[in-house]
Amino acid sequence: MQKFLETQWLPALRNAPGCLEVELLDTYQDRAGYCVSELWENTEMHLRSTAKLWRETHTGLMKKVGEYATIEFLWNCTILDV
Repeated sequence: MQKFLETQWLPALRNAPGCLEVELLDTYQDRAGYCVSELWENTEMHLRSTAKLWRETHTGLMKKVGEYATIEFLWNCTILDV
């Protein structure tokens, strides 16, 4: 799973419009799995880009990850107004 995330999932996210940074956190934890941290320009861009990414351009990746894992979204967000 780690190799799949590093070679396929993360590059797809990194190339999505509005994605500023994507990182696979270093540690795998039992019953928690892997954690991918994403930084986006804004919420609207995130929703638009990921919808297109996983429902149109990379549907195969979403299907493949679904065969091996369960995706859980945890929103932990700090908005910086600079």
